[in-house]
Amino acid sequence: MTIHGLIAKKVGMTRVLDAEGQMIPVTLLKIEGQKVTKILTPERDGYHGIQVGYYEKPERKLTKPDVARLRKVSVGESFTRFKEFRTEGALEGVNIGSAMNAALFSDVGTVDVTGVTKGHGFEGAITRWGHSSGRRSHGSNFYRLPGSLGMRTTPGRVFKNKEVPGHMGCVQVTVQNLKVVDVDVEANVIALKGSVPGFRNGFVIIKPSVKAKELKK
Repeated sequence: MTIHGLIAKKVGMTRVLDAEGQMIPVTLLKIEGQKVTKILTPERDGYHGIQVGYYEKPERKLTKPDVARLRKVSVGESFTRFKEFRTEGALEGVNIGSAMNAALFSDVGTVDVTGVTKGHGFEGAITRWGHSSGRRSHGSNFYRLPGSLGMRTTPGRVFKNKEVPGHMGCVQVTVQNLKVVDVDVEANVIALKGSVPGFRNGFVIIKPSVKAKELKK
């Protein structure tokens, strides 16, 4: 089966030892039940690809459109979420109902992970953008404040993209070239070096690196 991508649940972080005894921080991603629910073709959809269903729930909790299309393809599970993966051409050995698991990434060196970052609510400029704080000496009135935002008569406005306080987090981020440290096929778990975006038990998308670099030995 050609590798295209998987949906994984972020379990958390731990650390492992490599062959040289070095401690490596890793993030564990669990590949839970997911199957191909649709094959996309240029004649019907305009491009090649597949649709993967995941996050199973009782059928009584599904919407009527989801129940209808799942019954039509007879995959056997009641999925509530779906994700499309585009491909370069028609995939061989991939059919509706094909199960996806961690074994697909057994021979992959690096991956790109896409997820939604943790939400922090409303934050000041120091926390949100990493600005330096003001003096903490006696009489200081600008401690943890963003400073002056105003302009002179020309242009007489605040420029776009000015780093000011506001909502922080809850944005989609892709981290590239994460090294695959280990793939446990039996447990359906993939260990990646470093951290990935998102909160514990949140879903992320794993794909082979589009800008794969040669790993250092």
